[in-house]
Amino acid sequence: MLSVPVAETEPLVESPDQFLGVPHPDPEFDTSGFGPDLTLQQDTSDLPALDPEEVLRAVYLGDDVDGDPYYIWHSGSPDLRRMIGQIIADFGAVGRLETSYGTEEVGEALWENSPEKTMAEMGLTTGSISTSPEGTTFTVEWHALPEDVAVVVLYQDGGPVGWQRPVSGSAAFQFDYGLDEDAFELDGEMVALTATGEEWNRFVLFPG
Repeated sequence: MLSVPVAETEPLVESPDQFLGVPHPDPEFDTSGFGPDLTLQQDTSDLPALDPEEVLRAVYLGDDVDGDPYYIWHSGSPDLRRMIGQIIADFGAVGRLETSYGTEEVGEALWENSPEKTMAEMGLTTGSISTSPEGTTFTVEWHALPEDVAVVVLYQDGGPVGWQRPVSGSAAFQFDYGLDEDAFELDGEMVALTATGEEWNRFVLFPG
């Protein structure tokens, strides 16, 4: 139910098939007021192998600011017996969208969680604030963006912290805040702009 445009119809890497994402247009306006450019940087020279028992096909969008590759993939296994086990374990969620940042949750499809907005009107938005012994990680993703969206700006506590040029309809931000206890108090929003600077939509993070 989610269309992810790819640059070539032939996979870059096989077993499972890995395709290359398509960058959106360059912005035609000054982005210096939006903070650093955090756009995923594509480097296909050394793509890592994906688990063929967990992933059927994947789209590589680029490397993030930490140099880690970011993927959208179609979960599942070519082995029928293993896939049946995955369906049972994941409550029927095999074949759904998954990403490298893993904010998607088993259960309802993302666009089913907001009945007042359709996917075409809002895209697929998801995010999380998670904690571990190493600290707090803040993650937000926006998928199914129109191809004319050129910039997604992330704001926190009223100020811009960075922006991305989407790839294949997606923008994804992840920040590790270490042991900073104030990280759980973060709020903000993402704003999507066209190449000419017109606002397409905005998404409030963690409302309420």
